Amino acid sequence: MVSVTVSWNKQTFIVPIDPAAGVMAFKDTLQKLTGVPAARAKIMPKTKGLWKGVLKNDFDLTTCKKLEGATCMLMGSAEFVVEPTVKTVFLEDLPPDEAAKTGMTAPAGFMNLGNTCYMNSTLQCIRHTPGLREGLKAYTQEGGGSSDVDGMFTNQLARTFEQVDSAVDSIPPAGFVQAMRAAYPQFAQRGKSGGFSQQDAEEFFTSLFASVAKSLRSPGTLDAAFGQSGVAELPEIRDSGSKGGVKIDNVVDALFGLKMEETLSCPEAGEAEPVVVKYDDTRKIVCNIQGGHGAAVQINHVAEGIKLGLEGELEKNSDVLGRNALWKKTSRIDRLPKFFMCQFMRFFWKATPESADHQGVKCKMMRPVTFNETIDMFEFCSARLQAILKVGRDKAIAEEDARILARAKEQEAASNEEKKAGGADEPPPPAPKDDAMEEDDDDEEASALAAALEMSKSESAPSAGLGLPADFQGKYELYGVVTHKGRDSDGGHYISFVRMKGENWMCFDDDDVTPCKTTDILALKGGGDHDMAYLTFYRALE
Repeated sequence: MVSVTVSWNKQTFIVPIDPAAGVMAFKDTLQKLTGVPAARAKIMPKTKGLWKGVLKNDFDLTTCKKLEGATCMLMGSAEFVVEPTVKTVFLEDLPPDEAAKTGMTAPAGFMNLGNTCYMNSTLQCIRHTPGLREGLKAYTQEGGGSSDVDGMFTNQLARTFEQVDSAVDSIPPAGFVQAMRAAYPQFAQRGKSGGFSQQDAEEFFTSLFASVAKSLRSPGTLDAAFGQSGVAELPEIRDSGSKGGVKIDNVVDALFGLKMEETLSCPEAGEAEPVVVKYDDTRKIVCNIQGGHGAAVQINHVAEGIKLGLEGELEKNSDVLGRNALWKKTSRIDRLPKFFMCQFMRFFWKATPESADHQGVKCKMMRPVTFNETIDMFEFCSARLQAILKVGRDKAIAEEDARILARAKEQEAASNEEKKAGGADEPPPPAPKDDAMEEDDDDEEASALAAALEMSKSESAPSAGLGLPADFQGKYELYGVVTHKGRDSDGGHYISFVRMKGENWMCFDDDDVTPCKTTDILALKGGGDHDMAYLTFYRALE
């Protein structure tokens, strides 16, 4: 058998033929491919040395020494339309699960089952978090259907995500709601009208992660979340926990956990009172918001709110002073995650002693607080972690310096060549240049290149966190937002926005799913009664 390339009607076919079978067998094969009847088919050679003119039916193809890989042209009109080898399948003809996998339809939403928008919006952001999804799938594959409440809750979460992934239309997450209210009865509270009460999205996020963290602890789930290197990397992070904090032993803390370094100092006692350093773990960052008439601090940007949330004062006993004193508390991040959630602290409790009906009410800060598409966490990190991040940051600077120097030399060389080609008058000789200056320029370029090369080999350097590259710079990209509309957390409405790809996002308003852009997301800063960012989800920029 040999392969021949045949061109016909702007189409090209690679045709396998048996030279010993003869010309008519060749034409019969072409008839099946093109619909041109064998009796009317005319085949002309395009490769020299095959045959002369139109191929005759009695020609012996075995005499062609160059037949393998040869090219020829078929002339003739098709008598019938040949059925395509790959059938066209229309989207509306596919089963729902297959249509959902194509990516040609909008992602499915969750139906509201009675004030469950706080749950629906948070689930959509978590649903689109890789690593966590793989860990959940591995848990169900392991048969993690334990009889404990947390295991049942986690299994139901995994099944709900699988169900909505394969759906074109929105689904009612009834099974998950039932499991949630069984695991956390506060979400089953009812109002005066008898219906289920509105709940806080952050409280749901915290409760959900508490249950999932208890369930996703096996090596299989960690391997699934991080690839086969999941367990291998874990001991290094466990060792760093010896300085304080909880050891990482589950998928949630491996992906979202931050280790915080907390420093306490007593200004009244001065250096006589030793500084107290301790470590703690958290699964979120807090953006404190202050504002309104007479406020000492006005927060306008999320970075300002995060910095404010990391600093504060507390009253504590001083051994040196022999009494209670005000201590300054400063917190810094000592281990970064692949993902983190930032909560805008918009809700607060306002006492109402003059009211006979209630002792207080939940209020909301409506002040606008802007946030960017990316955020740099370097300034919020401990000195130890900043030194690790500085490797990647210095490497990027050195590589950019090397690129600038290389471009400058290329432009100078191109300019000199252009002058020579144009026959321009010889330029005046350059002013004498000190040999030492030339050596300095060469040394500068060599130093920049050497620095970039050396730092690119820093794979053995300590990591900023589990799953982060050695040259991680501490920068994150926004990929999910949960917004709140209303005056207090016991009412109003929650909506989520999730980045799909590039500048394209989806707005999930329960079962109503619509596309939007990054510019629409950055407008959710607050300042009125419309939707404003409450929970923001970030992923590491590598």
